[in-house]
Amino acid sequence: MKVPFRRAFVPVDHSTSIPLNTQIVLQFEEALRAGMLSEGDQLPSELDLGKGFQVSRTTLRRAMARLEERGAILRERGRGKGTTVVHAEPITRSPGTTTTLYEMIAASSRLPITTLLTYEHHLVDETFSVTSGFSVGTRVIHILRHRSANAEPIAVLENWILEDHVTFAPERLGMESMEMLLQEGGVRQRRVLFEYRATVAGDHAEFLGVSADTPVIDEIRHVHDNEGQYEYSHHVSHPENERVRGAITP
Repeated sequence: MKVPFRRAFVPVDHSTSIPLNTQIVLQFEEALRAGMLSEGDQLPSELDLGKGFQVSRTTLRRAMARLEERGAILRERGRGKGTTVVHAEPITRSPGTTTTLYEMIAASSRLPITTLLTYEHHLVDETFSVTSGFSVGTRVIHILRHRSANAEPIAVLENWILEDHVTFAPERLGMESMEMLLQEGGVRQRRVLFEYRATVAGDHAEFLGVSADTPVIDEIRHVHDNEGQYEYSHHVSHPENERVRGAITP
């Protein structure tokens, strides 16, 4: 779909010290976060963009080159061709953070969309006890969800939670953060053990939009409150739309 200039952009500010081409790049990134631009959208022509931003062709081309280098757009030459949006900024998480994915998507000015696939009662057997850390015979609720930002797939979320900790209606998971729902019921995280493992997309490939053998990262968590472990979870990230990044200060 061809995007009208005014739907996503405004003229740059010539009175500020921020370089004009940087302003264009920043506007593009904000339009992606706000959902005003989506993958597959076609931008206005170079002439129309220059007029709209009120910049020279040289300034515009410098900004477009930066976006193309980042893999955010694809420029094709020839009649009927143009500039296409090919990639949105990934959702970025820090290792060991307690900020939820729902909150991170919302903070990026995108809409968190959740599809609830599974909500079922489960009795922990010996095999699952070894994997999850729950005692044999423990009653848990198994929850499987797909999480997107606007139309972009972000992660597959799978949780097993003690039955008596789940006090919310499953329908609310489509519109709210599960961590906030647990907190509403009085649950408080006190200790979270986590690790990252390499795996492949497998059964999640169709949702993620990749082949089944595509490498992905799975974050595994064991979550405790004051009484002990109440949750075991897997967080399978899209290989491009979500990333984990942090900083080490010696």
